[in-house]
Amino acid sequence: MTMGTAMAERFRSRALALALCGAALTLASGCGSDDPAPEPSEPVPQSDLVELPAEGEGERPESAKKAEVAKVAKPAKPEKLRLFDDGNPTVYVRLGESVDLYDKPGGDVVETAGHRTEFGSRTVYAVTDQKDQWAAVLTPFTENGEPLWLRLDPERLKAGRVTWNLEVDLSEFETRLYDKGKLVRTIPVSIGMPTAPTPTGRFAITDTFRGGLNPVYGCCALATTARQVNLPSGWLGGDRIAFHGTTGALGAEISHGCVRAVDKEVSALVNRVPPGTPVEIHE
Repeated sequence: MTMGTAMAERFRSRALALALCGAALTLASGCGSDDPAPEPSEPVPQSDLVELPAEGEGERPESAKKAEVAKVAKPAKPEKLRLFDDGNPTVYVRLGESVDLYDKPGGDVVETAGHRTEFGSRTVYAVTDQKDQWAAVLTPFTENGEPLWLRLDPERLKAGRVTWNLEVDLSEFETRLYDKGKLVRTIPVSIGMPTAPTPTGRFAITDTFRGGLNPVYGCCALATTARQVNLPSGWLGGDRIAFHGTTGALGAEISHGCVRAVDKEVSALVNRVPPGTPVEIHE
């Protein structure tokens, strides 16, 4: 199954109609935090410090002292956003801002993204590479998981990190959840049918949903950056790949690409895994 893209903004109306794997879902509440992670602080450059008067110059007027104090208080603004060195680095768009996504550093703009996703979550991107003032990020705007590039502008972005990783082993019909590199959960799943297989590659979580879903999708779901490029003829649904609940068979190739698991297991993922979590899907 795949996830559609047409819907009203959930964070305004608090009720969202989501076309997931070709059917409508109603979502009742927003996703994501307005401040997932603190931005690293910058040291005050020495050039911004006020030089003290030499010994013997005497007292300066009070107005001059106040002017000097005002000069000390402002650190220089960083030229680029500093990413976290530990965990899986992410960037998220500041409230009210937007960023351009490029096919390569300084190349052509592929998409412009705001601070909310199409499903109403906070826009968070997993970072896969960095070159000078540019970062490669995983987005839903390419067909096969190729990263896009954005400028590390601290005026528009903040830095974050996640410790989780998801691995989908298609040959074993398993999803594995890791925390700080340690396996913490193994989940039996069903995957895409041979004519609409689950795509392989490196992706990331973009949104999480709980409650208000069509019963066929169970309790909850997690949208990914992966897209289904092998849609059947006449398909009217969308092309986004998701993890979602099911009461159907497991260990089978029966979906249009989505990864299905029992509600208990998907609920555990929604509880732990935030947007920006890397997802690796392989045979």
